[in-house]
Amino acid sequence: MERELLNKHGQKMGRKGLIMRKRIMDAALGLIRDASYKDLTVAEVASEASTSTSTFYVYFSDIEDVLFACVEEADQDLNQIMDVLSQDWCAENRAEKVSEFVDAYMKIWKKHSVELRVRNQEADQGNPRFLQYRLESTRDIIESLEQKVAQARPDTDNPLSLALVLFTSMERLAGVNYRAIGQTRISRKKLNNAMKELWLMLLSGSGNSV
Repeated sequence: MERELLNKHGQKMGRKGLIMRKRIMDAALGLIRDASYKDLTVAEVASEASTSTSTFYVYFSDIEDVLFACVEEADQDLNQIMDVLSQDWCAENRAEKVSEFVDAYMKIWKKHSVELRVRNQEADQGNPRFLQYRLESTRDIIESLEQKVAQARPDTDNPLSLALVLFTSMERLAGVNYRAIGQTRISRKKLNNAMKELWLMLLSGSGNSV
């Protein structure tokens, strides 16, 4: 069930209100796609959305507020990851499931790279709102990965740390700018395959290739 959205006056938003709110969010994302969000102003966002600053404040308190709303919307797609992790992984299908997992995660990051970078940068800088949200939005994924490691590697007594280290590495890899990668000799596909191989090595204790 979707949560009810209210504007800053405490009023439930109707169709027009939801459209305007989304237009402001899209405007903010468009402005920071190729620029730093640190210097973004309410006036710039309102102008990009073809509205006024007073209308902006009907829906958001400040720039952080609109960016947080963008992050919340993007993180909804992370639920797709749980669809893969909720399935049974065994020796026979492990390579296939690892491939599905990594591909799904990278696809979401490619779609929402701007929002997720904002989330991580703010969390890394100690912003409590974004830090708490990142912890909450990734908790189920990390716990599921911990279970996968524990099931596949009964020889280890530290499945959470192993899962967390590799997941964090994958998250950082996903956040690498696509255009920057394009300037190197390493393709995104090769990097993704390397990540799949690392997961297989962890889960099987061997160097299986993808």
